[in-house]
Amino acid sequence: MAGRSVAGTWSPQFGRLADVFATMVAAGEERGGIAVAIDGEIVVDVAGGAADPASGADWQPDTLACCFSVTKGVLSILAHRLIDKGVFELGMPVASYWPEFAQAGKADITVLDVLTHRAGLPAVSVPVRPGSLYDWDVMTGMLAASQPVVPPRGNPVYHNMTYGHLLGETMRRAASATSLTSLLTAELLGPLGADFALGMTSGQAERAARITQETGRQPLDGIDFGSDDLFQRSMRFFSADEDFNSPQWRAAAIGSGSGHGTAKSIALIFGQLVGRSSLLTPDRQLAARAEQASSDGCDPVMSIPIRYGQGLELSGPPWLDFGPNSTSVGHWGAGGAIGFADPSPRLSFGYVTASMAPGFGSSPRSRRLVEALYRCL
Repeated sequence: MAGRSVAGTWSPQFGRLADVFATMVAAGEERGGIAVAIDGEIVVDVAGGAADPASGADWQPDTLACCFSVTKGVLSILAHRLIDKGVFELGMPVASYWPEFAQAGKADITVLDVLTHRAGLPAVSVPVRPGSLYDWDVMTGMLAASQPVVPPRGNPVYHNMTYGHLLGETMRRAASATSLTSLLTAELLGPLGADFALGMTSGQAERAARITQETGRQPLDGIDFGSDDLFQRSMRFFSADEDFNSPQWRAAAIGSGSGHGTAKSIALIFGQLVGRSSLLTPDRQLAARAEQASSDGCDPVMSIPIRYGQGLELSGPPWLDFGPNSTSVGHWGAGGAIGFADPSPRLSFGYVTASMAPGFGSSPRSRRLVEALYRCL
């Protein structure tokens, strides 16, 4: 893959960033895309590398890449849109919109508890069948039936693979929507013209980049589905052979991680948190970015420190590197993908990669790109 070039556009101010990305692609380190918006205006949109190493197909402007937990940030921005519209309220119990959720001691858990990863459900107390993750009704049914597995409203515990179904079902019920995907499209993706998919159609799947691991290992190697470790429990919902290219992963609306998009779409979506012409009101932008909670040391699921806004992560280099401004807000995704917004220059950034880096938090490649970005300002 070495020697490939990049394609796209960038303003002269961001030439250093484009050069760093192009160097990574040419060296065979990177397959993906980057985009930058200033106050909603795209000023960088560059992609390169192989969309599929097996076929040798080049990355195209409309290639979609899985952004993993950046999807959580996209869902959270949708939640703020619905809060602005009065569809639901932060202080209301989840069970007021989703009555079945009141079971097993969860009647008082609020929407804000979900957004700040304090709902007590990073895993479930009920038996889990591998592969449950791909079935919306099975997942929401388990979450409704489960007791909290950590104390609600205590220190936040990252809701790794449950966040999307918890928040998604609450929003779907509150808005009387037929599906989370239709709600997301109507309220966020459609108005923005954002090329982002949650629950891919066959046509969208044809544009999806093939995910590989930088280490060459299978993605879920090392996961012990019988372990009581909290991270391992959070992964029990997967099929053990998932490689993140499967039809079931791509087609399922997994709000915790199966979103696919272009870097441009992510920059546009996260730009709603800082832009003057935003789908969110200025007051809601401020509230979304305000710190609400932080892990006590390292998060027990992700093993890194995390500061939370409302459904979003605040910058905390080197683990969550959204630049030097401590009020920058966004979300990291497995393998290194990121989407974030910095209120000071009204900047938003999207980065997608099909070559997943190991570990949790910002990858060495994403940190190089963020450093180059801020050297351009």
